[in-house]
Amino acid sequence: MNPLIELKAISKIYTMGRNIQIQAIKNINLSVHAGEFVAISGPSGSGKTTLLNLIGLIDVPTSGTIALDGKIISYNGLAQLHRLRLNTIGFIFQSFNLIPVLSAYENVEYPLLLTDLSASERKKRVEQVLAEVGLSALADHKPRELSGGQCQRVAIARALVNKPKIVLADEPTANLDSKTAQDILQLMAKLNQDEQVTFIFSTHDPQVVKLARRIIQLRDGSIESITGAATSSSSEQTAEVTLTEPQQTASKGRQSWRKNRSTTRKN
Repeated sequence: MNPLIELKAISKIYTMGRNIQIQAIKNINLSVHAGEFVAISGPSGSGKTTLLNLIGLIDVPTSGTIALDGKIISYNGLAQLHRLRLNTIGFIFQSFNLIPVLSAYENVEYPLLLTDLSASERKKRVEQVLAEVGLSALADHKPRELSGGQCQRVAIARALVNKPKIVLADEPTANLDSKTAQDILQLMAKLNQDEQVTFIFSTHDPQVVKLARRIIQLRDGSIESITGAATSSSSEQTAEVTLTEPQQTASKGRQSWRKNRSTTRKN
């Protein structure tokens, strides 16, 4: 089975000023298969966020190639890249990046406004993912009226609403207390396990590293080690995850969202 993402000899050099060059990523070769739950770990300055941005097609490599579903990415057409990101990749940021004047519902709906979906289909998708993350009752609340964990749940819902194949999370637990962070990790692990969404994290958090089934350890822009096999959640025994109460409530919406997601892929 072909990798979902494949990086070959990827390097990234940033030019600072006139003569200073910083090599953030050095000759990385990496493959990620559909359904994986991967942590990219390493000390500050090791290149974690840069690598995540390259995988997410936010940044352009200095050299090497990136393939998605077996197709090599071309960086010549910005509109094509935008559509590819919109339809294939979801992003979760450590600072949530929610729009403060919009409600939770409107924040989740926002990416769908860039698509051709009808208003009724947008409503259906938003309600499904809000149920999935346990926030149906708080749909009309703005970010300032939500806790940090609830804001991160909104961010997860927004990342999932376009039914992406890949969700990239940059330090998703960095701004959360340990209990809330654990709840968020449990939620993402369940989404990976139940919906087969591929998750790739950059993280310092040992909780994330412990839960990941494959760990990419970076140091000075290079892969220092890879721990774990490149297997999806459906093909191996996964870590036991205990559902929190909001997740138990949210699970009622899981079956219809999974069915809708599967139908969309077939179409």
